[in-house]
Amino acid sequence: MEYCKLGRTGLDVSVLMLGAWSYGRAAWEGEHPIEDEESIRTIQAALDAGINWIDTAAGYGDGHSERVVGEAVKGRRDEVLLASKAMGTPEVIHQTIDKCLKNMGIDCVDLYQLHYPARGVPVADQVGAMVELQEAGKIRFIGVSNFSLEEHQEALETARIETSQPPFNVFWRQYENDVLPLCIEHDISVIPYSPLAQGLLAGRFRKVEDVPEDIRARNKLMAPGILEDCVAVVARLEEIAQAHGRTVAQAAIAWTLQTPGITAPIIGCRRPEQLADNLGGVGWRLGDAEYREIAEAGEVISAKLDLSDNMWGWRPI
Repeated sequence: MEYCKLGRTGLDVSVLMLGAWSYGRAAWEGEHPIEDEESIRTIQAALDAGINWIDTAAGYGDGHSERVVGEAVKGRRDEVLLASKAMGTPEVIHQTIDKCLKNMGIDCVDLYQLHYPARGVPVADQVGAMVELQEAGKIRFIGVSNFSLEEHQEALETARIETSQPPFNVFWRQYENDVLPLCIEHDISVIPYSPLAQGLLAGRFRKVEDVPEDIRARNKLMAPGILEDCVAVVARLEEIAQAHGRTVAQAAIAWTLQTPGITAPIIGCRRPEQLADNLGGVGWRLGDAEYREIAEAGEVISAKLDLSDNMWGWRPI
């Protein structure tokens, strides 16, 4: 495993972060049931492989993901940086952290992030609540997720932000030209989620009928007329991957890691076998011409997407 610095904290973190959304079960069980025992084995395999931070959230199965993560890291707390997320008014943020600490069986969360900006609530108030949690010793560092450029700027006026978590991959590029440069300027670590576009960039979905009836069915990349264009890019990426002796998922992760400003993609592995494949995205690079070819092809598709709301067409709050 390779490591890099987390923001300005001085901490060394792995260049892959394990995402725990699916361990919450809700929204992910349309295809196959998710067993907690398998989730725990995957988390522990990630720690064994050198991944030293895990991302979860209060909203992942109403705290179920946090409980699974807490169970998996028992006895290994000193090996891992735990991150979770909350959203809402300052009052809700204060209530949510106490549930989080109880769910994971810990007394402090290493990285606490605003999951989405709460509509109608000033960003300064939301970040201010995070500062209060920091001062109370309940969290160590503050991060944001799904924030626009303007929302990042407002957040930075209130507190030091160490991480930003946007959706980002070959096809999801809406933050590339504004948020990423701002994060580079302020030494904010960017930890993008869905580097594999929920399995699309792993070659799992070749036609609309392949998409399971879960959260992925609402992904705008899976829509008729868009999916077909994506599949053509995935096929080309697969050719490039094979030339390097790699899988298409590994090439997609390597591509994301090569993007300027990216610190550590969040990989959402449901099983140890998926984890083993994703680990192969580290330690090698696409050629410069290969990187640019895929970047340009993905940008064409990104430009077709209506992202005025988000990738799923809804706002959580």
